[in-house]
Amino acid sequence: MSAESKAHQTDGRKLLREMLARLQYETRERVKDLRRDQAQESESEPADEMDTARTTAEIETHAGLIARAEEKLRYLDEALARLDAGKYGRCLNCRGVIPIERLMAIPFASYCVDCQEKRNRARAGWGEGITIEPYDHQWTLPEEMETPTEREQHSTDPEEQLTISSPLASGEPENQPKRRTPRQKPTRRRKR
Repeated sequence: MSAESKAHQTDGRKLLREMLARLQYETRERVKDLRRDQAQESESEPADEMDTARTTAEIETHAGLIARAEEKLRYLDEALARLDAGKYGRCLNCRGVIPIERLMAIPFASYCVDCQEKRNRARAGWGEGITIEPYDHQWTLPEEMETPTEREQHSTDPEEQLTISSPLASGEPENQPKRRTPRQKPTRRRKR
């Protein structure tokens, strides 16, 4: 390798290190900001149940964002270690060159696009509409929780209870008009 090519490689490595270090710094600052916001949210006294729910949701959102940022920091640390070992820009699986476009989009990428897709398919399940173990079995209701189908449904609302009376059994004459219960609608005869 010529001196010029070594110098070019050293300059490129220096630029990569600066880029990764800048991303690392920005991500650390983001984590600090998120932790500060989370602490402020948890310190505020909620006025009512809605405020409590909103505060809880915001704290959980911050926790999720912090976890993602910390994961990104771990990936950046690994990328810097690969850079120091001379393995940055090489796929960890096939050892092929990771395209520069991919590294520009995801500077801490460890795999080429093809190998990353294979890894994603191997971990398929979450978010793809596939049910994974142990959630792939249908839950059935225990017997003691089942309700009998023949069980009668009783209403306690007096308006919903239906009373049938026979004019002969009640002693009322048959030609008396029948009384309507509050739920019954009068029937109208159609004219022909």
